[in-house]
Amino acid sequence: MVKNLKKLREEHGLSQQQLAEMLGITQQAVYKYERTSVEPDISTLIKMADILHTDVDYLIGRKAASDIVSLNLSDDEEQMIRQFRKQPSEIRKSISELIANLK
Repeated sequence: MVKNLKKLREEHGLSQQQLAEMLGITQQAVYKYERTSVEPDISTLIKMADILHTDVDYLIGRKAASDIVSLNLSDDEEQMIRQFRKQPSEIRKSISELIANLK
């Protein structure tokens, strides 16, 4: 079972339908991955991890959130990261380039 799928999907502001479209699968498949013991194939797991900016181990519950490096972010910083993650990839790329040029 994909233990952290629903949590990550919601953190990224995605509906089941939106994630399904990004993955090229049905909304019902996403529902089953979140709620039942139905498991996606490895290529779908990898796509999910890429879309949700995580790794497969965290997605399937082999790595706990506490295993991820804590950055002690302020509330404002966490909100900025959430907003960043909701943006389409081309916007995220532009923001990353802008930040890189601030150095």
